[in-house]
Amino acid sequence: MSLYCMVYTSISNQKMANDDLKQLLNKARMKNQAQQITGMLLYLDPYFIQVLEGEYEVIGETFDRIKKDERHYKVSVIYKKEIQRRRFYNWTMGFNRVEKEEIEKMEGFSDFLQQSTNGSFERFPNKVDALLLMFKHEILF
Repeated sequence: MSLYCMVYTSISNQKMANDDLKQLLNKARMKNQAQQITGMLLYLDPYFIQVLEGEYEVIGETFDRIKKDERHYKVSVIYKKEIQRRRFYNWTMGFNRVEKEEIEKMEGFSDFLQQSTNGSFERFPNKVDALLLMFKHEILF
């Protein structure tokens, strides 16, 4: 059994209020705990970026379910690799709601996004890792 990390992005079909996000997180956390999935979810209206860590097949099944969720569209895998250990080992789903003003203050964030005009971040796995770790220390919920 091998561990995998998958990161995907999507666009929300609706404005997500804090209560909507909390409800989404509560459901995700219950499912993730039952399936031994760890990770985190970032929300920058209207964009989501989510990290999933777990067994390969479980991550695949979870992602298939996520893709069918009608609350978002343009669901795209930007990063997927085998990992030796979980980075978010004690989080069934960490969360951070990020505001645009905060993003603009983050060193290197804009440069990273500008480097990938075709939406594929797979050429930058180290930068994806660094971005995820940066947000790991800013969890709100």
